[in-house]
Amino acid sequence: MSYIYPLFVIILISTVYTTFLAFNLIPQINAVNSDDTGNYFYTPSEDELYGILVSFHLMFGMLITCFVLASTSSPGYIPRETSEDRKRWVDGDFEISDRDDNQVKEIIQNTDADLTDKNVISWLKSIVILERKKQYGYYRHCSACNLYKPDRTHHCRICDRCILRMDHHCPWISNCVGHRNYKFFLLLLFYAIASLCFVLGGMARRLVYAFRPIMNTTTFLLEDLIVLIVYLICMFLFIALCMFFTFHMNLTLNNMTTIELREKKNNGDRFIRHRFNVAHAKFDNGYWENFVEVFGPPWMWLLPIFPGGKGTYLGISGEKGTTSEGDVKSRLVQ
Repeated sequence: MSYIYPLFVIILISTVYTTFLAFNLIPQINAVNSDDTGNYFYTPSEDELYGILVSFHLMFGMLITCFVLASTSSPGYIPRETSEDRKRWVDGDFEISDRDDNQVKEIIQNTDADLTDKNVISWLKSIVILERKKQYGYYRHCSACNLYKPDRTHHCRICDRCILRMDHHCPWISNCVGHRNYKFFLLLLFYAIASLCFVLGGMARRLVYAFRPIMNTTTFLLEDLIVLIVYLICMFLFIALCMFFTFHMNLTLNNMTTIELREKKNNGDRFIRHRFNVAHAKFDNGYWENFVEVFGPPWMWLLPIFPGGKGTYLGISGEKGTTSEGDVKSRLVQ
């Protein structure tokens, strides 16, 4: 059953691809080559048509590549390869000093804590495990996996695994979207939108000229009914994907996940919202750094290449213990 949705996506992609080529692009190329453009199409020049053909297949090829990578790549699981990893996530030994641990609990319990001070934020970024269970400061532990959870990690009941930086489980790719495949998922949306731009632009010309009264209705009805139906489906997909892509780009720029936005930031419980704000102070590094964290350096942005990182968010700033206890406490409340 888990492969029904991806199979539907593959069938839909194949239908759009075939319709665009068979009923739009190839007939235009044939019409130019035979010098018989007639009135059936508005036909660009031969060079323009071949440019469209190559560009479309580049976008479409990247779409297929990102779909495969998003579907088959590991979203990122809690590491257990090294003795240090097992020490942390199996044994729960995070090497956090009692002073730091008590200060974390104090911040979590104090909903009036000032989370805008740069020194406090710098100290929060240095903490190995910042997200805690409830307001009492317990470490989060997964009873199903029998592992302690790194920050931003959640257990997926469908995959039956704990996923690093879990965003959501996507049925359309039959995979979780997490730390290691989030970029592939975003590029899948981007290249789907880019491919739809080619399809909608090309088939719009086809439909405009197809409905002219001078058309031969014996060939018009069936072909153009198919084109019209596919066009309407593509228009719906284009609008939906643009909205979805905009939503996820906003999450990316603010270094949030769908789970964090839905279950924490907008939660009616002020203690849950406060715990999110404490944790988010550790993850949020500004729009540019947040974007680069997901997409990598500029040359890598449009390429389906994983930018790296373990996804466990272990003390990002590396400044653990550089801020005194009194200094932190003095800045918690304005």
